[in-house]
Amino acid sequence: MFTTVEQNGGGASRTSLRPLTRPLTPGGLTARRLLKRFLYSQMAMRQALMIAVGREQPLVPFTVEAEPPSIYWVFRLRADVLDGLAGRLGLPPGCALAPIACLAGEAPAHLLTLNVYRVSGLANGIRAEWSVYVDVGDGVPRYLVVDARSSQVSMDPVDVNTPATPVTHERDGLVVRTRVGERPGAFEATVALPPADALDLVAPAAAWVTANDAIYWGNGICDRTYYDAGMAAPRQVDVPAAAVAIDDATPWADLVDPVPVHTLVLCDAIELVVSPWENVDRLRPPAPA
Repeated sequence: MFTTVEQNGGGASRTSLRPLTRPLTPGGLTARRLLKRFLYSQMAMRQALMIAVGREQPLVPFTVEAEPPSIYWVFRLRADVLDGLAGRLGLPPGCALAPIACLAGEAPAHLLTLNVYRVSGLANGIRAEWSVYVDVGDGVPRYLVVDARSSQVSMDPVDVNTPATPVTHERDGLVVRTRVGERPGAFEATVALPPADALDLVAPAAAWVTANDAIYWGNGICDRTYYDAGMAAPRQVDVPAAAVAIDDATPWADLVDPVPVHTLVLCDAIELVVSPWENVDRLRPPAPA
C-alpha cells in the first residue's frame, strides 16, 4: 500500500492512501502468465546449473500424505541400555544421545520413535523410520534415523540404495493396521482411532518440532527440511495405550519399554520442502586410525 503527502492551502499535510489494486484485463492476465513462465523457467535453469557446480542446494517437495494417517510410536529407551548405546548404534563423531520432550509440558526423555507414513514427491510409497534423538554440538535435539524401510525403491545417504521391503500401513474405517518387515522379525501394530467428532488434540513440544529442521543419518549426513503448519502446529491425537496393540519382534524392541509413551496420529498431510544431503559438501572423512 502506497501513501502520498499533499500540501493544502493552510500548509498542513494530508496523507492519502493508494492501495495496490487494479482489475486485471484479459490481455494483462495473459501477459502475466507468460511472464511468470518465462522468468521462473530461467531461474530454474540457473538453479540447476548452480546445483550442478555445488553453489546452491536442491529443494525438493516431500509430502506426508493424510491417508492413511502418519503415526509415531514413541518409546522410552530403557535406562539400562543407555550406557554405551551411542557406540552400539555407531553414531557419527560429535553426536551424543539427547533427551527430548515430545508433547508440550512434559519432561525430556531419551526416546526411540517409529514413524510410518505414506509419502509422495522426493520418495514414494509407505516408509518406516526408526529414529533416536541426538545433539550434534549445538545443544538442539535432532532426529537421527537408525533404520529405514520403504515399500518402494528409494535412496538414503548411508546405503545410497534403499531396496523395497515389505511395509504395509492401511486404514479400514477407524482402524489402522501396520506391518514393517516379515515374520518372525516384524513390527506389527493395530491402532483404533477415535471418531472425527471426538478428537482430543495434543500440542507438540517446541523441541519436537524443531528437531525436524535437520534430520541426520548414521554417517553424519543430514537432510534440511522446511515445513508448513502440518508439522509446526499439527492436529494430532495421542491414542491411549488401551486402543493400541503392538507385536514388536524387531531388534529395536530390546532397547525400549514395551508400551509406548505416546502413539501420535496426525490428522492432516504435511507439506515439506527438503534439501537432501544438505551438509555433504562440508563434511570431511575421519582421519585414519
